[in-house]
Amino acid sequence: MEYLSLKEIVFLKKDINHELDLLLSNKVAVTKPHSLQWLFFVDCVNTLFIPQTNSKFNSLTNSNKAQFKYEIENKLRNFYLRPGRKINFVFQMIHKKELKNIFYDEADSYPDIGEYAVLVRDTSKEISPNNGLTEKDIKEYIERVVTEAVDTEFEAYQTLPKIIEEELLNSWFCPFGPAKKEIMHVLTRHVERGWVLTNPMNPSTKRILSIKVKDVKKKEIYVSTTEYWYLRCWDTKKNSYAFPYRETNHQQYILRPASPSASDCSTSDGSQGGKDTGIWKVYETIRPSPRTSIPHRRKYL
Repeated sequence: MEYLSLKEIVFLKKDINHELDLLLSNKVAVTKPHSLQWLFFVDCVNTLFIPQTNSKFNSLTNSNKAQFKYEIENKLRNFYLRPGRKINFVFQMIHKKELKNIFYDEADSYPDIGEYAVLVRDTSKEISPNNGLTEKDIKEYIERVVTEAVDTEFEAYQTLPKIIEEELLNSWFCPFGPAKKEIMHVLTRHVERGWVLTNPMNPSTKRILSIKVKDVKKKEIYVSTTEYWYLRCWDTKKNSYAFPYRETNHQQYILRPASPSASDCSTSDGSQGGKDTGIWKVYETIRPSPRTSIPHRRKYL
């Protein structure tokens, strides 16, 4: 794996900046482009073009910079793992001490901010489907979509009495699909009842116990999970706990590819899909009725 030298980076500045703009504008990869970790990353990229850049991040503590590097590293890894458009330049953030293993002559002069630097690899001439992803990689991506969807759903319940921003749900759910509509319905009902999870010592939690991609079709993917959910809603009107939801469920997720406009997902026959964006979202969630003996509990969810 070869990385671009500083001379090559400067020569390709326009193209690299274009790839950087595409990355920062991708809402799935970068939900908050003005957050400190992404501003730190952008400064590290900019210093490649202007090594004398005086960044405010130079004064950060080592622990803060290490945390930013860790967060960016995870975000970039997940982004490059996701199928999608052809990526022409790949970014990687490393500690300066690792440069000696990559650049023998430029290691000491390679620009950094607080001993952290960004490497750039030119992948524009690499010819491989799905950015070189294997079937295993794609299944890992699909599993991640479902995992992120579950995390976002739980976050939505934790956000009550405020309704979570739809943009966050739209990152993992089809905007007009039944799965998202069901979540919004539950949130609206909870707001009407005054139910929240934010009271002190609230024990609510969730966990994915198992996940498996079962069936991959051209326009739909089926994923099965076993999940543990414990939602202990606090009734702010009665100042007491409402009926709890505590179940270990076997659930099925139906995913569909996002449309090119990202406004919704393809239909099962692909009538909205048109072009292959490589981005999949949860369209529908099939879950069993609660097995609890508490009568009529389902109506409270």
